[in-house]
Amino acid sequence: MKEVTKKVINSLIEQKQEPSISIYMPTRAAASSEVKKMSIQLKNLLNTTRKILEEEYGIDNKEIEKILKPAADLVEDRIFWQNQKEGLAIFINENYFSYFRVSNEMPEKTTVNKYFDIISLLPEVMFNNNYYVLSLSKNANNVYLCTKRSVEKLDIDGMPESLQDILQYVDTEKTLQYHSHSGGKAIFHGQGVVDDERKEELLQYFRMIDQGLTKYLNQKVGKQKTPLIVMCVKELFPIYKEINTYPYLLDNSVEGNPDDIPPDAINKKTREIAFEYFKKQISEIDRIYNDLKGTGKTSTQLEDIVSASCFSRIDNLVIKNNISQYGKFDSENNTVQLIANEAKENDFYDLYNFAAINTILNGGQVYVLDEEQMPDGEDILAIYRF
Repeated sequence: MKEVTKKVINSLIEQKQEPSISIYMPTRAAASSEVKKMSIQLKNLLNTTRKILEEEYGIDNKEIEKILKPAADLVEDRIFWQNQKEGLAIFINENYFSYFRVSNEMPEKTTVNKYFDIISLLPEVMFNNNYYVLSLSKNANNVYLCTKRSVEKLDIDGMPESLQDILQYVDTEKTLQYHSHSGGKAIFHGQGVVDDERKEELLQYFRMIDQGLTKYLNQKVGKQKTPLIVMCVKELFPIYKEINTYPYLLDNSVEGNPDDIPPDAINKKTREIAFEYFKKQISEIDRIYNDLKGTGKTSTQLEDIVSASCFSRIDNLVIKNNISQYGKFDSENNTVQLIANEAKENDFYDLYNFAAINTILNGGQVYVLDEEQMPDGEDILAIYRF
């Protein structure tokens, strides 16, 4: 199972074999009593998918079973269900199968049309849902992916496990755990200040952390402004800031030695800082939108936005969470046809998802916000490049 990254989103967009099946469902880190419930939930969603494939696409039962087999195999996989997060996303076509355990709560739905439904997956890589925490000490460092409801420890290649990993390659027998009578002042469990020799050791340690972490984060978040918060003793943070190369490290840190603090507590201690940052970012989008209203560089009309997305006009696209409108776009005549969602047929698709796909393909940013966060209470809005 892969992690959801911008690269994963792009790979799903590139899959254009019809029918493309997207299945979403809420899950939970399950006690044994919940395992059966979740497996039944997936089984029911697969039954709905079978019906769509048979009735709307005319695919025979034998071929349907072949297409859905990788997902159907998960239904009775007890170990699979015992290792869940907040949501599950499954993507299938005739030659492709992938699933993702995700940190954000998912709706329960299955869609079948010419595109994978990526909108519900976008919060996994968006700035306003996720943030990272680096718990930093000389004894250990850990990186966590946090949301409102969850925290997950990440394994990142290229990061040293502790300062000792660095010192064993340095031509010195000294470490930060020397006593004050050794001739200088030192950090010891969060106390004191850092002398020049100790600082150089810390800088080497932090540079290696930064290199591994920044490489990972840049691949994970792309252009999204996903924040990083550091938790460490007071003396370490200005030294880490000195070498940091990740552009969205927040100036506010959480003070304290994180060595013996469980992940849930780290999440709670950092949450307020993260969500103050998110509010400012959303307010900035709102400000830009309001500044440009009436200039022809914004729109809240779905039909106009769908067309603009296909012609590389959209710089920022904001969509309300859990909304859909089926229809199709005629590129030759530059027209959009809308239909009632309950009357959708297999040659129609969700136009919100379609606009998101084309915006991403053409280098724009897409944000999926809860209803109360949407500027002017709109369902969708676009900020145009031209």
